Amino acid sequence: MLRTIQSTLIAGCSAWCLTACHDQVTSSPLTQRAYVWQREWTPAVSDAVKNADTSKLDGLILFGAEIVWDHGKPKPVRCSINWQSVRSFHKPVSIAMRIAPYAGAFVADDDVARTLADTAKSLLTKLNDEHVRCTEFQLDYDCPQKKLASYALWVRTLRKAVYPTRLVITTLPAWLDEPEFVRLLELADGYVLQVHSMPPSQPAAHASVCDPDRAIRWVAKADKLAHPFEVALSTYSAVVGYDEAGNLRGVALDAVQPSWPDGTRTMHLDSDAEALSALVNEWRASHPPHLRGIIWYRLPVATDQRNWRTSTFSAVIEGRGLIHQLVAHATDGNPADLSIVNAGNLDENFTGKVTARWPDEAPVASDAMRGWSVQIDGQHAEFTRTQPLRLPAGAGRSIGWLRFNQRASLHVEVIR
Repeated sequence: MLRTIQSTLIAGCSAWCLTACHDQVTSSPLTQRAYVWQREWTPAVSDAVKNADTSKLDGLILFGAEIVWDHGKPKPVRCSINWQSVRSFHKPVSIAMRIAPYAGAFVADDDVARTLADTAKSLLTKLNDEHVRCTEFQLDYDCPQKKLASYALWVRTLRKAVYPTRLVITTLPAWLDEPEFVRLLELADGYVLQVHSMPPSQPAAHASVCDPDRAIRWVAKADKLAHPFEVALSTYSAVVGYDEAGNLRGVALDAVQPSWPDGTRTMHLDSDAEALSALVNEWRASHPPHLRGIIWYRLPVATDQRNWRTSTFSAVIEGRGLIHQLVAHATDGNPADLSIVNAGNLDENFTGKVTARWPDEAPVASDAMRGWSVQIDGQHAEFTRTQPLRLPAGAGRSIGWLRFNQRASLHVEVIR
């Protein structure tokens, strides 16, 4: 389910570009749902699901199980869903099953296909036992695009296994050009076009998890197939590691924390909230007629390290403005402790300065926290960030301190 995009972010999306890509557009409402994609449901995940009940989301898709491979044999790994939290969410709930990359043959009725079908049935049975109505079963598999005809065997098997529950398959942009793709769509009740993809194969100066410009083109191409679909957009960020020759070493997300070897070069890829908010607002006003909704990957959780904050996510799905607002604070004591707080609803990468001024004599001592330097000149101190500071929305960080002979009245300011 995790993919990052291979291109440079082109920020902003204009209405003329959208209409130019389509013969027809509509302003009918778009649904918005979100994936809950954790194997282990910590208290923070459960709280996020409970809180989503009062959000503008129209539904959630729960990660139910993943089929992994043990010496070529299928092995279902179930997710530890907190069903009490799910029952507190009074909007439509779907369940998803992911299949890990598979190199074997596709057969309609072998041990693999039977395991897929049995796992799907057991997930739906569990939802029923927990008194949770399931509106949809999603099948998530990154099938190689030249094997779509073979993949259709699995889709047929799962269509029978989950009937009468609606079957939706997740799809990749690369599939859109394949002749077998349309035939594959005939086997499902709907599909999700995922427009966040793999990381760049080489380090790039600027890159994004999800490129709105490409998303517009892919959605336009999907619309021409005349099948209703949803589009999956990203909220997460990633750190990508490359060796000295520029070869990809790995991707670090919240659930994946590789130990980078010496000499690894890293690149940070974000989901640009402002660009994606602009894209969604354009689609709200006018979108291709077969586009029915947006699914966000993934629902923010308070403990996430590489995902939008809830305040960012709420602003985007509600169509509200996104605000840059960094504020400096100084305590009233002596020494005076200085800090910087992100009071906006967007994550920030801060590289500027924080200044402090006072009316009387200079401090007798000072110090800066790691990653900061401090210079004092008369009645002025300048704390400079020596390396970028990633500051999530709502978060604060200490900067340093100033000690005076007697308590001083400080005026502090952020200079970007």
